[in-house]
Amino acid sequence: MKNPPSRNFPLWIGLILTGLFLMVAALGPSLAPYDPTEVITDVFRVGDKAFVPSVQPVPPLETSQFLLGTDIAGRDLYSRLLWAIRPTLVLCLIIAALRLVLGLVFGLAAGWFGGVVTRLIDILIDVSLAVPILLFALAVISYLGGEDHNYELPMFILALVATGWASTAVFVKNSTLVIKREPFIEGARAVGASPGRILGSHVLPQLWPALPALISFELAATLLVVAELGFLGLFIGEAFVIMGATGSITETPIGITANYPELAQMMANFWSKMLRTPWEVAFVGIAVFLLIFAFNMLGEGLRRQMDITRSRGLWRRRSDKIAVE
Repeated sequence: MKNPPSRNFPLWIGLILTGLFLMVAALGPSLAPYDPTEVITDVFRVGDKAFVPSVQPVPPLETSQFLLGTDIAGRDLYSRLLWAIRPTLVLCLIIAALRLVLGLVFGLAAGWFGGVVTRLIDILIDVSLAVPILLFALAVISYLGGEDHNYELPMFILALVATGWASTAVFVKNSTLVIKREPFIEGARAVGASPGRILGSHVLPQLWPALPALISFELAATLLVVAELGFLGLFIGEAFVIMGATGSITETPIGITANYPELAQMMANFWSKMLRTPWEVAFVGIAVFLLIFAFNMLGEGLRRQMDITRSRGLWRRRSDKIAVE
């Protein structure tokens, strides 16, 4: 009997990329050459060209001072990217963790108790899955949002957690329905264990191996929605209007941005940036794509690793049985 394959490339790709982003989140601000909120008004000369970032954005590699160029407001893009990873990861981790907790609570209740409890939770799950997360988030944030594009963290968390828990609840419910039919659950009931004790001591430990994969997929889904909201102009922090020259003597409004960098916020004002600083959109988009790719690869790798571990256990049990026979 052949041993099941052990190669798990998605896991290694996900671990490496996720580890790199965690390092950037931890060390990035200390490596940034500029203050990410500083609008640079100095004159930089390269040959016969003169650049004033606050007036005319600097393209990437045009000067040695700005590796990735400057953004639409005249701030160093490299420094802003190094600063932006940390708040984005913290925000996504909070939302993903809350989704996971809600999914666990509702899924366990629906899978264990049955009857009216299961029917009510099934209705909540169906409604949550039927409502597009992006549209629901837009409605909640727009209804509760502040003035002048100033949106607070609790609104984002409420909007993105309220519907995102349902897929986890479905998985936990189906797993609980399978686990509750196992012989060790019947044994726990026979000795008089309470439902709470059975869920905590016997059901939850069976679900722990799947939780890292679930939270990885939730992180990817959360980041995608947060980036979409940023693209639509909904982001955390105090916004201000960017003024710039557009061919006339006087300055005119050319977009909206925020002081403190965050990846979703850096996706805002997309069309103005495509015209004035397309490299900003490209670099931020690549960072968002790599983060989502890293989380998806990590989740898929953890799922495969769990399947490989189970297959090896089954293979060992079959080998032992053959040896005894």
